[in-house]
Amino acid sequence: MKRLSIILVVFSFVLLPSLRADIRLGVKAGVNLANPSFNLNSIQTSNFTGYQAGPILEFALPVIGLGMDVAVLYSQQGLKFQFNDLNFNERQSALDVPVNLKYKFELLKDFGAYLTAGPYISFKLSGNSFSLTDITENIQNDFKNESFGAGINLGAGFELLKHWQVGANYRISLTNDYKSLNTESFDLKGKDRIWSITAAYFF
Repeated sequence: MKRLSIILVVFSFVLLPSLRADIRLGVKAGVNLANPSFNLNSIQTSNFTGYQAGPILEFALPVIGLGMDVAVLYSQQGLKFQFNDLNFNERQSALDVPVNLKYKFELLKDFGAYLTAGPYISFKLSGNSFSLTDITENIQNDFKNESFGAGINLGAGFELLKHWQVGANYRISLTNDYKSLNTESFDLKGKDRIWSITAAYFF
């Protein structure tokens, strides 16, 4: 019993401090490349370039390299496509809240890499509904830009000098971001797909 008590004391004073999470606040910014996916092949989408910026909070366990981060990002994205004779180009803005698990590992001194994955929620701040006309059927349909969305993030990057992180992220929407208001004419559904190149600085 005495020996067990000594082991527990050693564990508490030696190992547990090294497992305590490091908490860091930072700022993050980057470039978005949006190209939504629709269920109609007649809609030809193109890349729309925007940006993102906002605060980020990171929790990390230094010994095992596992942690997480959460950010609140103002995100400018967009919708750009061609349908029949219509060229549609709309700039949108949203408030994104990603929560990612993060695994970091060291490659060289003051240089490491990380992998991230996790869910996000998104609240559209601007972006109007739009109308499309099927020329062959002479039917017009209105489409709604959904105000709320959710999905998953997958990312990877590098950490420099313990403060800078540069990475790439792919956002996959699991909810419909665009949908028909009248499904009897032609039922259109669309989901955002966004690549991002980002840089973050932690204080």
